Amino acid sequence: MSGGDARHAHWLLIALAVCAVPACAQPPDSDLLRQLDTLQNIPVPGPMTIRPRIFAAYGALIAGAMLSLLYLYRGRAFIVYWIGCWLFIAAALALVARGYSDPTLGSVLTGLAMLLVVWSTGLVLLAASAFPQNALKWGATVKGVAASAVWFLVAPFVLPLTVLIGTGTAVASGLLGWAAFRYLRLARGSRYAGAFLIGAGLAIICIGNVAGGTAALTMSPVGATLARLAVVNVITSMFVALGMHLLVFEDMTEELRVTNRDLAAAHEEVKRLAITDPLTGCRNRRFFDEIERREMQRHRRYDAPLSVVFVDVNHFKRLNDTLGHDRGDDTLRAIGTLLRRQVRESDYVIRWGGDEFLLLLSCGETEARAKATELKAAFSRERATSALPEQVGLSIGVAAVSKEAESLRDAIRDADAGMYKDKLAERGAHAQQPL
Repeated sequence: MSGGDARHAHWLLIALAVCAVPACAQPPDSDLLRQLDTLQNIPVPGPMTIRPRIFAAYGALIAGAMLSLLYLYRGRAFIVYWIGCWLFIAAALALVARGYSDPTLGSVLTGLAMLLVVWSTGLVLLAASAFPQNALKWGATVKGVAASAVWFLVAPFVLPLTVLIGTGTAVASGLLGWAAFRYLRLARGSRYAGAFLIGAGLAIICIGNVAGGTAALTMSPVGATLARLAVVNVITSMFVALGMHLLVFEDMTEELRVTNRDLAAAHEEVKRLAITDPLTGCRNRRFFDEIERREMQRHRRYDAPLSVVFVDVNHFKRLNDTLGHDRGDDTLRAIGTLLRRQVRESDYVIRWGGDEFLLLLSCGETEARAKATELKAAFSRERATSALPEQVGLSIGVAAVSKEAESLRDAIRDADAGMYKDKLAERGAHAQQPL
């Protein structure tokens, strides 16, 4: 912007400010004032009556609804028991949320409420028994449900209400204590934080109920005590609900961890099978292709000695033709076990194909030839003490890997040639001998 344009814009802003002052100084519109007066005439709402038991019932319904959502992702029986527990609690609180003019009706509904409370605590205990997937014994459960239903639905007609409430509180406290023990033991064995929250919360509620019942029996003033106890129970129930949700997620995490561990083990097993000869237990050609480059790099970089030992089974075809392939398989299996037993863990025994084995040893040629002699002696001892055929023997060739070699191909060819010379010598010594 040029200097002249800037000056024009400056004077334009000043003119707008001067014109705006009278406009703001004008009195407000009368219609606007009438609208404001109308807003002042809106009636003020009256005081709201708050029923704590109704609010607690809504809270129990919300807890059950949240667990229902978790059940969609985690279909477990213990979640169903928890959902039923919160629904029973909500129904029990709704039944006792108001007073009843008819004493008989009030006693019957109070008995029904106590029955629902007992059933809810029983479901919490069943959930502990069903976690994570334990089978339940329904015989005792069905008997307990039937007995409690008969008691709490018939007793209001023949017994005082205090006896009914005292019985319900005692049974519920006993079930809560038992459930608290089960969840705390679960937390100790599995270190689930959710199980600890549930167990600790149930223990606090159980202790509070016992304390409230004791105060009622001693005829001491219990109004303030029961009010404080109700507040503690509501707050503790929130932690119990939190523990239930946490335990569901911990159970899911544990299952994922176990699944991942099983998948890793299965992957390792598949990998092992992919590089292992199923008959002899030795490594196969696939494994050799994987390690050849790595062993050659180590050989060249660190000047580490490396030798190849080629092993062939003499008269193996005649063995299969005369004694059968099962006997031939047993022989190969025994030879593979013998070769693996005679080498170090850092060395490799590979079934090269058919009746041929390749040993890759981390040593020089002199030590490798000594190992070849040792293998023949060990095979002779094995043949004398086992069921190996008498005329079966081993032909072995040895070759060292040179420092300039790019692969093991030349060393394998030289070891194969040495094995063939050894085979000719063996045939010359045992020619025409029957198997």
